[in-house]
Amino acid sequence: MKRWQLDYRRGLRWLSRHRPLRAMHYFERALMHIPTARGRSSLSLRRDLARLFYFFAVALRQVGLRNRSVASLVEASRLYKRGCARAGLFHAVNRYGMARQPTPEHDDQQAFYGIQLAHYVRSKQSHRLGTRAEIDMVSELIDEYWAEIRRLDLASMSSVEKCRLFSDTMIVFPFITVPNALKTDDLIVDFRSGRRADPHDRCTCGSGLPVCLCHGRIPGIDEVLVGLF
Repeated sequence: MKRWQLDYRRGLRWLSRHRPLRAMHYFERALMHIPTARGRSSLSLRRDLARLFYFFAVALRQVGLRNRSVASLVEASRLYKRGCARAGLFHAVNRYGMARQPTPEHDDQQAFYGIQLAHYVRSKQSHRLGTRAEIDMVSELIDEYWAEIRRLDLASMSSVEKCRLFSDTMIVFPFITVPNALKTDDLIVDFRSGRRADPHDRCTCGSGLPVCLCHGRIPGIDEVLVGLF
């Protein structure tokens, strides 16, 4: 048995014992050592890798990293379209491609917070948040702007319209000298039709997933703070 397979089985064992942190340790080791291949064995390896990402998503969700769990399900769905990860993905996400919240208003707030927090992090040379005081300062500013945004009639807007509103809302964070640095979002373009891809169109990467669940996902708060896949 190969090394990655041993780590994978150990991860499943710890997951069955309700020890997700321990399981994540072995799943990460398995991801580091699983081989990449082409040809006849590639389909089998893609299926194995998809399963690994799926159970990694289960462990991430159990420790509370719900958006990183969604990201892991997305990777599993890209690798193997017929697996159970795809069904789990559509059950776990909202219309923004983020972890589903208790209410639509909470979904909107999470999307606004994720977009603005990502804008702030991209504007820094270090591309990361530093002290707890900095995190609290940024959170308070975003909360103040959200209090103004929520006064609008968000219920009458589509998710696409709300995403544009959230992205166009420019928060003036301290220590940012070049506001244009905030506008660094990549645009997903469908070159066949010659237009910007709609969030509900199929992603141009060929995964078969909608853009909003694939390369056009809004990063969740835990993904911005901890890091993306």
